[in-house]
Parts: sequence; structure tokens; C-alpha cells
Amino acid sequence: MYAKSFLALDGNGHLTGARTAQTAPYDRYTCHLCGSALQYHPEYGTERPWFEHTTSGLTWDGQHCPYVKTDTCEIRLVKRLQQWLPEALAAVHKADWHCTNCNSDYYGERYCLTCRTGEHSHRLSDAEKRTAEMTACAC
Repeated sequence: MYAKSFLALDGNGHLTGARTAQTAPYDRYTCHLCGSALQYHPEYGTERPWFEHTTSGLTWDGQHCPYVKTDTCEIRLVKRLQQWLPEALAAVHKADWHCTNCNSDYYGERYCLTCRTGEHSHRLSDAEKRTAEMTACAC
């Protein structure tokens, strides 16, 4: 089982949310990060729809997608939390990142869109963020 996603590209290549997909479902959805095929779970009874990667539809980039290659510590933490709060969902951790492979800085989940992986990315400290801002402003 892979992590739940609440965003996808619809059959026309438009970014769509899981709730929007309930009202206008398409025949196929792909991951907005890696392009892999997604299965849509409409969850009409609970009103909490979501998308999930399929093992058979993973692209090469999908092997490194944060929805496929989830952090095991986060999974354990969510499972422990769900013992007390069954409705608890995993939080999406957004931060400033630096990819050492392509030397780019980005904000969001740990997944470099240029390299199509998060393996070479590290979280920027506050000091590194200020240095990057000063370097960018000096040009």
C-alpha cells in the first residue's frame, strides 16, 4: 500500500483534487509528481476520496516518488497516533530543500522535479536559507 494522495492529473492533464474527481470522474488519473498511474478511491460513503499509486502503473520516476517511497518513521508515527485518533492522517511536510545533484533549491515536499527524486535533497537550515537569499539578491 502506498501513501494517499489528494491531487492528481486527470485524463486531460489538468490538476484536480480528489473531491473534484467525485463530481466529474475521469477514466484515468496520473501522479502530478512522477506521472505514474493512480487508482481513484471515491469513498462516497465517507466523503473522503483519495488517489493511490498502482504497482503495475509505476513509471521509472515513480520508484522515487514520495507517495511511493514513504518515510518509515512517519508511517510508524501515524500508526501510533491512530491508536488514539483513528481519523488522523499523515501530514505533508513542506520545507525549503536543496538538491545536491542538480544544485537547485525548491520548496514543498522532498522531491526535486528536475531530478525526479528526493534522494539528493537535504532540508535547508535557516542560515542556509539566508545565505541563498543574499546570494540571489547580490546578482
